[in-house]
Amino acid sequence: MNHQRLSLIWRILIVFTAISVIWWISSGVNAWIGVEGEYNRTAHILSALLIFSLVIPLIIVARKYLDKRPWTGLRLTSFKKGWKPFVYGGLSYLIPALLGIIIFSLFGWTKVNFQSSFGELLVAVIVLVILVFMSEALPEELIFRGYFYRNLNNSLSKWRAVLTQSVLFVLFALIIGAAPSIDRIVFFLAIAIVIGMIRVITENVWSAVGFHLAFQTMQQMFGNPYHQELTSSTPALMEIVILGIIPFSFAIVTLKLFVKKEPDWKEVDPE
Repeated sequence: MNHQRLSLIWRILIVFTAISVIWWISSGVNAWIGVEGEYNRTAHILSALLIFSLVIPLIIVARKYLDKRPWTGLRLTSFKKGWKPFVYGGLSYLIPALLGIIIFSLFGWTKVNFQSSFGELLVAVIVLVILVFMSEALPEELIFRGYFYRNLNNSLSKWRAVLTQSVLFVLFALIIGAAPSIDRIVFFLAIAIVIGMIRVITENVWSAVGFHLAFQTMQQMFGNPYHQELTSSTPALMEIVILGIIPFSFAIVTLKLFVKKEPDWKEVDPE
């Protein structure tokens, strides 16, 4: 087998450019439909299908022809092997987030309002979970905590690889217009570091997907004006503190309830 391949910086640059183009095309969907700046479920569905159908083949091709390494090295295993890490990742967010909601509600600092029946809420959650999974959770985690992290850890220690993919994640957010302010830049950096650590600890990208899916679903259920099934009397407090700072601060501690081993953060893992 010929192991000769492009240098690391070129492989990352090619894939980074490709995903930026994909997300730019996706962002044009709303403008094409005529609802730019507003939420539209049709646009969300089309965007999710577009991103999902382009990102997966992109990483498959990049892994085969740029990395010239097997897919297994990315650690996005079959779901049969990855469902436990997926659940652990999701619970690492949901447990502290739900505890935060309960505590803040008991003390009267916020109030959660149910604006629909249980059936309507359930349908809304299922639809949103599918869309978030296809448009954000799986594609972004496969790219950043899968492809980029794996390539970086080939020559950098685990903690340096986590930090570097975090910088790439912030740069990506800046390029696609998702981080227009300093607080959003800090927000994306924190996300990437925490999820990167989760991926390293579990040694499986599915844990990162689970965390990302839980996080974005909760944020959008409370923060998107289209989803009125759940509302909070203190939207900013709910978004920033209860569903943001608290779960991200306690995510790794929560994960350690399920995964006891501690990785060697100085380890380089060449393929």
